[in-house]
Amino acid sequence: MKPGNFHGIGLGPGDPELLTLKAIHVIQGADRIFVPKSDTKEESMALEIVKDYVEEKKIIEQIYPMTKDKSLLNTAWRKAAEEVCTEIRNGYDVAYLTLGDPMTFSTYIYLLRYLLTMLPEHAIHTVPGITSYNAAACMANYPLLTGDERMAVIPMPKDITELRPILETFDTVVLMKVAKKLDEVIQLLEEINLTEHALFASYIGQKNAYLTYDLVSLKGSGRGYMSVLIVKRKMP
Repeated sequence: MKPGNFHGIGLGPGDPELLTLKAIHVIQGADRIFVPKSDTKEESMALEIVKDYVEEKKIIEQIYPMTKDKSLLNTAWRKAAEEVCTEIRNGYDVAYLTLGDPMTFSTYIYLLRYLLTMLPEHAIHTVPGITSYNAAACMANYPLLTGDERMAVIPMPKDITELRPILETFDTVVLMKVAKKLDEVIQLLEEINLTEHALFASYIGQKNAYLTYDLVSLKGSGRGYMSVLIVKRKMP
């Protein structure tokens, strides 16, 4: 039996219209659709995005633990990779769905590490997706980079003081995983006079998408979840 192929599909931030044509084509041609799902959520956002293209497909949900225990996580990813490989060795083409871009702060990367040890490289294909910060910048008509400007894309550090030299070095800084540190970040931006050109966006690509330049109004709002904060030292 000829083995199938594996396709990791970046779905973008949440809007089904932001799926690439290639992502749709691959999903429609796949025999099996693997859908990652948190053990704390009842529904899969990834599945909701592609529901119009998977009606007659076999859907396989994989539950991943929301934990920082590396041992538990490694066990979960290894098990997930083995499940994927079983379908591929049985001759099925597999599409694995992941939000955003597969290679940008994605848990897909951990699965991929195992797959690369289990499958020939020519059988593994990754389809890029639009990132949340890209989508947010376009929605707000907010230029990320011009000329020879430099940009940093970073997750929120545990120690907020680590942000200051980064904000003072790069022309554009994209802060991911802002979560509960939003108020602290706003306070720092006020101290170094960088609130004027900062863009806050949450739930981009979804029905409850929110954009604002008024960072001060966000203090105490609790809007840090599913958000991105883009800071520029100056606008072109």
